[in-house]
Amino acid sequence: MKPEFFSCRIYGVLQRENRILMTRSVFIAREFVNFPGGGVELGESPVQALRREYLEETGISIRPIRLLYASEGLHVSSQRPMQIVSIYWLVRKLGGRLRLSGNQDDVLHLFWAPIRKVPMDEMFPSDLEFARRLPSLLKA
Repeated sequence: MKPEFFSCRIYGVLQRENRILMTRSVFIAREFVNFPGGGVELGESPVQALRREYLEETGISIRPIRLLYASEGLHVSSQRPMQIVSIYWLVRKLGGRLRLSGNQDDVLHLFWAPIRKVPMDEMFPSDLEFARRLPSLLKA
């Protein structure tokens, strides 16, 4: 199947002790769990998108520290086939106030999940490989 669209998604992993910040979001009436972040818009660098998305979703400003993982895949849903590139960064909080209630748009709320108990059964398949590798990636 040939993709008709391309999307670059960028996510930040904020670690606090043995937990990471996660989002519970909704997309086309389906709830799912993910990491704060989202799409890179036209004219934006991936780092600019990460900072913008993180602030919009969480209320805090961050600084990317280290690239953790990147993946590419074909997403087929009720919409047209889409090639998705996902980039995951380890981030550090710079300022702001964490808003656990989300952004009242697509992010329903935020929560802290144990690194070794990320709720993978609630994630999109495209994020599972990263979630499985996360504990060893954070040790590096």
